[in-house]
Amino acid sequence: MKTPVTEGTRPRYRWLILFASFLAFVAFAFAFQAAPPLIPSLIAEFNISYAEAGLVMSSVLLPGIFLSLPAGLLVGKFGVRRVGFVSLLVVVLGSLMTATANSFTMTLIGRVILGIGGSFIFTVTPAVIVQWFTREELGKAMGIFGINMPFAAAIAFPSASVLMLMYGWRFPFYVSLTIGLAATAIFAVVIKEGPFVRRQTMASARQAIGNFEIWKVGLVWLFFNAAALSFTTWAPTLFATFQNMSEVNASFLATLLMWAAIFCVPIYGYLSDKIGRRKPFAIAGAFLMTLSFVSLAFTSNLALVASILALGITAAMIPPVVSALPAEILGPNLASVGFGITGIGLNVGATLSQPIVGFLIDSTKSYAPSFIGMAMLSAVGAVVAYTLKTK
Repeated sequence: MKTPVTEGTRPRYRWLILFASFLAFVAFAFAFQAAPPLIPSLIAEFNISYAEAGLVMSSVLLPGIFLSLPAGLLVGKFGVRRVGFVSLLVVVLGSLMTATANSFTMTLIGRVILGIGGSFIFTVTPAVIVQWFTREELGKAMGIFGINMPFAAAIAFPSASVLMLMYGWRFPFYVSLTIGLAATAIFAVVIKEGPFVRRQTMASARQAIGNFEIWKVGLVWLFFNAAALSFTTWAPTLFATFQNMSEVNASFLATLLMWAAIFCVPIYGYLSDKIGRRKPFAIAGAFLMTLSFVSLAFTSNLALVASILALGITAAMIPPVVSALPAEILGPNLASVGFGITGIGLNVGATLSQPIVGFLIDSTKSYAPSFIGMAMLSAVGAVVAYTLKTK
């Protein structure tokens, strides 16, 4: 018999919910971010171009363009526990198929399956959190939750590089499979519906989908992820190819962005709660990211390291804000629909941008144009953030 959730038990259980949701996202994100350090090996084994190699990342995000919004509706109908559990099983299957692929086509199929699971993970995991945390503490909770992608990348980049050198490019995906199985077991045991949610109605869901403000939040998330995930995908390759670094050192240098974000995202989430304003963080984060990308294009050595750290510190302003706004705009009952919309933005931005950056590398055979392209994406994000009507 299940123990009922009450306001009295919520304070003791909400942090366990946050941990299980965080781990579920990390299980997907590790499998997703293990690929960038392996791109040179994939190019060598399958004889593909940089633009084709970009599909290893964008193919994961492509399903989310079509499935993120349905995922939000399904969460409202069937609940976070059932939808999340099935999603994690699909993530595990995607890792297994990628690890055992014998052709580039099969590798992409495995990545697409991973992306199908990820489409639901993007929606389910934050939707669980808004069921358990009040508005006054949501920024803090989302700030902690928001380190999921940088944390996964910071672990995946160096470990994938080392494991690839020791055991080949397939082994990191077996590691991601193991992490996925552990996250699935914990999710099944821990996750339950929270006290701040009621089932959606179709009328309320349609009203949420028609809310223009939540679509603007989705656009901010689109341009942020287009820029940030382009960096995490291509920075190891760009540093190794044009800055004469080893693959391990190039991957480690790229992780400096993630380590900076890991420390800063919770701080920005807490500060947005304290001052009761989200919009200034979104504007400042996107604008300062633009300046950091421009600096990256024209620096090397210690100045390059400083530019990467600056990028991580400024990029960290945006995730806790975007993660808190769907619940504030639509309310906790419809937040899953909002997360579906922001999930569309994430997947569209990252899917389109990463092959484009790969094409820039193929066509220019140079270093700076790729970072200038990323700067342009974050600049557009700053403009969209300025138009937000939220505080």
